[in-house]
Amino acid sequence: MAAAEKVFVALPAEAKSGRSTLSWALGHFRDAGVTVIVVTHVHVPPQMIPVMGVKFHASKLNPEQVSLFRMAERDKVDKQLDHYVNQCLRMKMKCEKLVIENENVVDGIVELINLHGVTKLVISAAPDRNYSRKMDKPTSRTATEIMQRADPSCKIWFVCKERLICTSGMEVEIAPGHTPFIPDTGHDALQFTLHQEQDDNNEELGFYDEVKEACKAAENLMTRALRESYRRQKADEEVVSSLQKAKEYEELYLEEVKKRKELEEALLRASEEIAQLKQERDLPKNDQNTTMEEQQEVISDNLILEASGQIIKPLQEHLDHDENCVREPETLLIQRKLAASFSPSSVMQSPFDEDCCIPSYFICPILQEVMREPCIASDGFTYETDAIRSWLDGGHRVSPITGQPIVHQQLIPNLSLRSVIQDHARRNQYSFS
Repeated sequence: MAAAEKVFVALPAEAKSGRSTLSWALGHFRDAGVTVIVVTHVHVPPQMIPVMGVKFHASKLNPEQVSLFRMAERDKVDKQLDHYVNQCLRMKMKCEKLVIENENVVDGIVELINLHGVTKLVISAAPDRNYSRKMDKPTSRTATEIMQRADPSCKIWFVCKERLICTSGMEVEIAPGHTPFIPDTGHDALQFTLHQEQDDNNEELGFYDEVKEACKAAENLMTRALRESYRRQKADEEVVSSLQKAKEYEELYLEEVKKRKELEEALLRASEEIAQLKQERDLPKNDQNTTMEEQQEVISDNLILEASGQIIKPLQEHLDHDENCVREPETLLIQRKLAASFSPSSVMQSPFDEDCCIPSYFICPILQEVMREPCIASDGFTYETDAIRSWLDGGHRVSPITGQPIVHQQLIPNLSLRSVIQDHARRNQYSFS
């Protein structure tokens, strides 16, 4: 029966942390005749589940997703415990694995003792890096609670850094100050004094490893912080660029609306002029001719009076007063041309028969000839296309009639007036080609 006796060794999943505890158990119980070592581990299911690099509490996720992640973690723990099994096999000791799942490690160990009737248990008294020659009892919270709550029928060996610290259960005893050293796996017994000389070096190496890991973690955090800062800076630049583009588009839109409004006003004036032309065309021919003759006489008289009384005389006085004037204003030049063109001998001169009455709105204000390709300028008046284009190309920026600034240089073909002029020419049997 003694040969089949089992010793339970409570170990963490990481082989590096529990290797020294298992080494002590193998060296101690191999000489005592125990042939089966039970590698025992209490697996605590993870509560924080990583999803896309971010951890969420298990209660916030799908139960199926949580179950799959925990199952994968359980398989990972089983593979890690295989290192302990291989360590036992190298010492030619039979080994079994036992994994208990519990939310608390202490509760899991106590439950193991009660359910399996464990009478021998080996557990770590403290992490190896916390070992001290003066240690005579467990210092870790887990080992202390197990000592207090475990069944007295179970004898527990508390070990740290391959040294027996104390025992509890059946007969409580404190390990003597000079506990014999138990050799590691696969090595012969070494002198106790040699291990004492190496303790300080091992402790320093442990601290060095911890500092190295902390520096590495800090470096990773710094890298992540720099990446996040760069990402936010780039996002801010994109926002500023988008705002600038939006402002530019808004300005273009307002300018387009302004131009559209001006074109609509010009079209409205053209529409009114076209409606007036259609209304006059619908009048009987005789009445229309009579009306045109009367309007022509009135317009001719007014233009002659205006040209002779209001334009020629002021211009002559101005020229006599200022002989050194090199260049006259553009508006005065236009008025002189208009005054000269509306002299009694030149009123309504055209290539047509004198018996044919030509409406005044057929005449270009600049050329004083019947328009062949009439167009509407931004001032709302109709001109011969070539004449107003030459006017604009010559650097003039004012209206030939009103003298007011021209808003833009866009010309709109007056197709309706062109149609009326051509129709009038056909009805009166003349051409202006």
